[in-house]
Amino acid sequence: MTIFKSKRRQVLLRRLVFFVSLLFAGRGQVFSQAKIDPSLPETPLPHRRVLFLFPGFETIQDPTITVPSLRTRQKFEMSFRKTIDPSFLIESAMFAGYGQLAGYGPDYGSGRSAYAQRFGYNAANLASTFLFTDAVLPTIFKQDPRYFRKGSGSIPSRIWWALRSEAVAFSDQGNEMPNYSSMIGFGMSTALSNAYSPPSSITFSKTMERYAVKEGVSFGLNVLREFGGLNNPGDR
Repeated sequence: MTIFKSKRRQVLLRRLVFFVSLLFAGRGQVFSQAKIDPSLPETPLPHRRVLFLFPGFETIQDPTITVPSLRTRQKFEMSFRKTIDPSFLIESAMFAGYGQLAGYGPDYGSGRSAYAQRFGYNAANLASTFLFTDAVLPTIFKQDPRYFRKGSGSIPSRIWWALRSEAVAFSDQGNEMPNYSSMIGFGMSTALSNAYSPPSSITFSKTMERYAVKEGVSFGLNVLREFGGLNNPGDR
């Protein structure tokens, strides 16, 4: 058991080292991303979707334009709009269904009652994730929570950009910085979810597993945004 735990810690450590290495990957290379100019006047959040389902107003579609920084009010607006969007209930239902079928997430058992509990868990989890990653932490760290598409280059380079964006973001002034909003925000929402999870589901390994799933889902959405899964692409 001790050997197993030691190997598991080594695996987690290697994954952490790899993820942190993304912070420094690509230094000195020229990437194509939108520029942020805080002196530009405020513009409203665009109305667009990813695959007709997920809100896509946090994506800068055109990597050649200069965009104004988000005001604090807009960061909270982004979080609020994602929480009240119809897709919020669909996502909660999808995650609850997956958890029910695959046995992933908190152990609520089986049956309708268990599904209802999973739905409530996922709804609360999504709401806290949006609040921390789109509003609270971007405001504290003066960071832009939007995804800036690379928009050109080889497919591997664009996938790498989508992955790197999980670890590297832009400040409100347009400078590169560690993506505290995602890395810390996912951790905060995952830790908070332990407050309403069954005691049997509150372990270090299960908590880290839920954190890793959030990073994975976020990376997958970045790939969709990168390769143009947006409706109303004419919007910036």
